[in-house]
Amino acid sequence: MFFFKRPSNRSHPRPCGRSAKVAAVTVVGLRERKKRRTRATIVEVAAGLFAAQGYEATTVVQIAQEAEIAESTLFKYFPSKVDVVFSLTDAVTESAKERLLGRAESESASEALVAWIAADLPAVEAPYVELLRNYQAVVAGDAELRREARLRLALLEDVFATAFARDLGEPTESLRVRVLAAIALRGMTDAWRSWYEHHAGDREVDLRDACAVKAAHVERVLEEGAAAIEVLVSARELDDGGAVAGEAALLP
Repeated sequence: MFFFKRPSNRSHPRPCGRSAKVAAVTVVGLRERKKRRTRATIVEVAAGLFAAQGYEATTVVQIAQEAEIAESTLFKYFPSKVDVVFSLTDAVTESAKERLLGRAESESASEALVAWIAADLPAVEAPYVELLRNYQAVVAGDAELRREARLRLALLEDVFATAFARDLGEPTESLRVRVLAAIALRGMTDAWRSWYEHHAGDREVDLRDACAVKAAHVERVLEEGAAAIEVLVSARELDDGGAVAGEAALLP
């Protein structure tokens, strides 16, 4: 009599739980890296085309062809051509929101802002170097883009305002909060413009050094601005107090 041995499951081993998780994470990691590369390619190609032939003359079809992707793929990353232009601004705003609004209670908004510029911003800006080189010229040459730039930067200023409001215990629309947020934003944009004027043509770009300069500038203007605000607020309180006292003196 012959007995047939039941096939063992060990002949086709399944990956253990840990191995399966590692494999899944690897696949996701590869996919995300590919997405980042595609996104960076689109931005780099578009920035070059905008600089060479102008924003209006550049079509989405051209960008997709130069980036060697389908037009439908481009729209998965950027809903419109305008979104390509402001991709860096949007990335900066998202990074600021995560860092400043997620900071520890022991860290002030000013400390977090300066640390974010110096430590985090270089990595945020790295995929957008070509756009950094051409951003000012592209936006300055189109009225629609100038309006859109103000709107996008207002969103970044709102993030700053939310961070300062938490420190001051005041509404985001209070005078001190809005002035501090405006000072922080102006400090960053002034630093960007200065970099553009002096380094846009550099073949090699040291973003870490550039962001260290930005951080130092923003830290300085925030300190000066905060001191000026306190003087203004104190003067306003004195004026309000004097007015109240004057009114009281007129009462019978």
